[in-house]
Order: sequence, then C-alpha cells, then structure tokens
Amino acid sequence: MDGRIRRRSPSARAAALLAAGLLAASVGCAPRKAAPPLLVLGIDGMDPEILTRLLDAGRMPHFEALAASGGFAPLATTMPPQSPVAWSTFITGLEPAGHGILDFIRRDPLTLQPYLSTSRKGRGGRMELLRRGRPFWDFLIERDIPVTIFKVPANFPPEAPRSGPWPLAGCGCYRAFAGMGTPDMLGTYGTFTWYTDGPYTAPAHTEEAGQVLTPGGELEIAGGRIVGLELRDGRAAPEIHGPNSEGGEKRGRFELFVDRGPGGGEGAAEIDLGGRRTVLRPGEWSPWLRVDYGRKPLSLARLTGIVRFYLKSLEPHLGLYMTPVNLDPGDPAMPVSVPDGEAPRLEAALGPYYTQGMPADTKALEAEVLDYGEFLAQDGLALDERREHLRRELDRLDSGLLFFYVHSLDQVSHMLWRAADPAHPGYRDEFAPHRRAIDRRYEAMDELLGAAMAAFGERGEIVVLSDHGFAPYERSFNLNTWLMGEGYLGVREGIGAVEASILDDSIAWERTVAYGLGLNALYLNLRGREERGVVEAGKGGSKLEEIGEKLLALRDPADGRPVVERVYRVDGEAAEGPAPDLLIGYARGYRASGAAALGRLEADVLSDNLSPWSGDHCMAAHTVPGVLVSSLPLRPGAEFHLRDLPVSILDYYGVGRPERMTGRSIWPK
Repeated sequence: MDGRIRRRSPSARAAALLAAGLLAASVGCAPRKAAPPLLVLGIDGMDPEILTRLLDAGRMPHFEALAASGGFAPLATTMPPQSPVAWSTFITGLEPAGHGILDFIRRDPLTLQPYLSTSRKGRGGRMELLRRGRPFWDFLIERDIPVTIFKVPANFPPEAPRSGPWPLAGCGCYRAFAGMGTPDMLGTYGTFTWYTDGPYTAPAHTEEAGQVLTPGGELEIAGGRIVGLELRDGRAAPEIHGPNSEGGEKRGRFELFVDRGPGGGEGAAEIDLGGRRTVLRPGEWSPWLRVDYGRKPLSLARLTGIVRFYLKSLEPHLGLYMTPVNLDPGDPAMPVSVPDGEAPRLEAALGPYYTQGMPADTKALEAEVLDYGEFLAQDGLALDERREHLRRELDRLDSGLLFFYVHSLDQVSHMLWRAADPAHPGYRDEFAPHRRAIDRRYEAMDELLGAAMAAFGERGEIVVLSDHGFAPYERSFNLNTWLMGEGYLGVREGIGAVEASILDDSIAWERTVAYGLGLNALYLNLRGREERGVVEAGKGGSKLEEIGEKLLALRDPADGRPVVERVYRVDGEAAEGPAPDLLIGYARGYRASGAAALGRLEADVLSDNLSPWSGDHCMAAHTVPGVLVSSLPLRPGAEFHLRDLPVSILDYYGVGRPERMTGRSIWPK
C-alpha cells in the first residue's frame, strides 16, 4: 500500500535556474564549524507549482536571484502532510513514527477523548511538549554555535537545550520563541469575540448552522463567541472572558460608548479598557490593549492578556470584532520564549505582538464576522509584525543559525483558494476582487525575502523551505460514515448517522472494527487497547489491509475520480498507544470533513466543500510537496525530503549526522 514519494519536475525556467546555481556557487561544499551565519526562512505552505508559475512570469525576482545563485527544487514532505507533523520532522530529523506527532490531534485509547497532539497540561498544571526526539539545534549548542529559533511550529512550550546544565554549559547563546501550538488565554488555538446589538445566525457551512443569537445573550461557535449587546444611551460594559483559575473563570471588562453621529453618519465608538481610551471609526483597528484579569494565583503579579479591536460597522447595527486574548508577551501567563525574558525584550523593543500560534483569524472569516478584505487586513497586521521581527533578528545575526517562520501564506492559501479557482464548488462571482490574493501573498513573501537579502548582505547564506505545498479542497469525505456503510462501524439502533459520534454513547462498539478521528487517521477498535475493543491483535493487520484496499478502490459517484490515492501503515514506536493504525492519503481535491476529523458521522459520505477553508494539504504526501530554495548549490540529480534539512544544517556547521536521523545532506560533497 505504501508508495514512493515522486518529485514534481520544475519548469524549464526553474530547471535553468537550478543549473545556473550549480555552476555559480561553490561555497559551502566543505562545511566547517566557523561557517558564516545561516538564515533558514520557513514559509509555511509555499507550493512549488505556484512558485514556478510566478517565477516564469517574472513576479518573484528575489526568489529568482536566490535560486540562480544556488538552487531550487521541490521538497517532499511527511505523511501526513500536516504542519505539526512536518515541522516536527524538520526539528528532529525523525519520521513521524519516531517523533510521535501523526495528526493535529491524538486520542486517549481508553476514553477516546481527543487532545492536541503537540502539547498537553501535565503535572502541576504546566504545559508539556509531547514531541519526542532531540531538536537538531541541540547539537549546534553543544558546539558553542549560537542558535535562534523564531516561532517554529510544534515547539510549545519551547524547550531549553537537553545538553548539559544550560545555560552554564556551552555558549549559552540560545533563544527560542513559541509558534504554532501556542494557545490564547482561554487555552484554545484562538477564540475571537464579536459584539453586536443586531441579529446573528451561524452560516450554513459551520457546525452551528442555523443557530441564532438571542438579544442580549451569547452564542458559542467553533473558534468564537458572539455576544449580544443592549446599548443604553449608546453605552455598554461588555465582559472579556479569560482563563479558568482558582475561584472560577477570570473575566475582564471594558466600557463601550457608541456615537452613531448625526443622522447615522460620521459616527465612532470609544473603547475604555483599563483606563486607556481608543476611538475607532468604521473600518479602523485599535492598537494592542491590555486586559487585566486581576492577581495571579498565589502571587502579587497581575494576570494580563492583550487584544485588538476592529470596528466593522455602526449602522444598521454595531459590529465590533475582538481578537482572541493573546498571552501578554510582556508578562506571559505561560512560557512563550527561552530564556523567559526574550519575549518581554522583544515586546519592549517593538511593542506588543501576536503570541497566538496562528494569528490569522480563519474562524472569524468562516463565521462571516470578517469578510475576505477584512481577513486579509487582519492577517496583514500580523505579517507586518513578523516583518519587523525578522528585521530585528537579522540585525542581531552575526554568527550561528537563525530559523525564522512565516505563517501568512499558509492561512491565505487555505481561505482564499476558492476565490482564485472558478472550478471550485465554493466559487462565487463576488469573490472576483480577491482572485489574486494568494498570488499577492507570494509576492509579499518575495518582498520579505528581498528585505532579508538586503539586510543580511554578504554575511552568510540563506535557505528557504516550506513544510508542504497546496491543493484545492473541493470535496469532503466522512470516513466514519463510510465505515458505517461498509459494516466496520456500528451505530446503536434508533440513532441516525447525523446524530452519531464516536465521542458519545451512540456507537455500538461491540460491532465496531475501526473508526476515524483526526484529518488522516484511522484506528482499529483493538482489544486490550481500546476500552471496548473487539479486534484481536493478531487479526489487526488483515483488517487494515482489507479496509485499505476498499478505500483505494473507492470512486466519487459525482465524476468517477478516486477519493483515496494511497494508504500508509503506521509501524514501530508510534504504533503503540495513542498513534493511529492507518494514515489515509486522500487524492488531490479531497480531504476529511471537519465533522469526521472530530469523530462525528454525517448523512453523506461525500459532499461539496462550501466553506471558505477551500485549499488544503492533508492529502497523500506526494501530491503536496513543499519548496527548497538555497543560496548554496544543491546536490545535483538528487530528490530532497524535509527530513534532509536538519542533517544539512548540521552538515553546514561540520556536525555529522546524529544516529537516529535518516536524512542526507542537500549539499554536494
């Protein structure tokens, strides 16, 4: 069932760039400890086909120059090609079965309750990083090579080096900032708030479709909270939800005054939060404002978070968006940097900033609280912050390694794909003004690279990489509904598919062989592992083979396309306990539905994807390779994989490949 990852061939122009690069540069062929500084720019979701098209059109001049000096190639990714999985392989050099991250979520085999795959609250209430394996940068720190890791995903909470009594041993020159996986103050990936004195109905494509906000009430939706306001003389005092702590949930509050202006025009809203007053007109964003939740437990210090507001409208109704309450980088409630003081130092230098792992508010767009233009503006604010952070880090980089992560392209590709693709079932003519939004974000990445090249000058070398590429997400597949139809999952009598979920008592476990939970994961209902398991361990392999063959034979009744292109067995260390037994490599255009990922069944096995989340990469790994661009020449005639990058970075500094890493250096010998 397993297949070899195939490399996509770049265009003739891109191939010429690669050939020119191989002839143009010879530096780095004999790496040494005293090598010049190295910038590794991680651009999440950059796709080789789109990059090649824009290179051919002459719209990526800085990428063109970088590739001409060194090389450009597709970069094979992990299975599954999910960001926390892929970046964990980049960090450790291990296959997913080795580092143990095989989906965005994992489940407790006894209770089946899902939890985030990368971190979990442990003893004493402290967050623990669940990724196994040693980060490649530990081997640099051992050799006194300075390292800065800026917001690499799957690294929350950020780890101190595992070598010696750091920072007393080695150079002590290690800094890390947490990225994807860092929660907001509520402990979620991001929960926005929408304040309104008007109506709100959850859109048809959401989990809460059709639910209505009651006047003066609250409606909780996926990734957000809708709050109904009753203005009295234009005033209200809304609450800001906070974390659960001793004594219950913490809450802040702000004063809101709405002046709709004479005749409803030229109005404004004033926000008073903690004594800081901000006046907004429709279409304006506030600066970062601090929310004070009172004293921390057993401490005299204050518990604070930060938010930004966006005033969408005053007429016919007030519409006020508030970002998720981010951890305050000046005094974070959870660790977001190593050493602890680095986050406050960055805040002191450049002001408050998003600490939430993925700052683009995709949930607010899905909830139709923000429209496409507003979503792009909000993501642009976060990207502007990231540009300033990169400038500061490059100013400090005179030796060693800087890894710097950029989120924006991934999130815009997820949400704007349908706007650029008239063949997508979710396309609408009204999206036409945003049809080039993804291309413009690629051009923004080129500008970012250009600024980095100008700031870095001739001081060192640059590598740009992405963890995966992108594809249309046109049709949703509900694995659990399919398993039920094939007789592998039983539902109790009297319960319809739309009411069933593996997380409640609606499943007949005595008649269940397998179930799905997560975006690519299938689990056997294994006796001795699952609490109500029925599959004998000795028969698990044949059941997986049988299910895999049926998935590979599955065709979409709408047009006859294959739904699943490859299936992958999970063997070895990670096959025990919380890891899935089978990974499903969907064909290009298909993905697990959101309901299926959370263990729910739906009426239809296959359905059109009409959500704004219209581009994706959680498919078969070979369909969505990432990108590798280098100022140094690449090994000629080679195919490259994400697992090669940690080995290559170590090789650049003259450090041999650690024992458990399986990658090969990308540099010619």
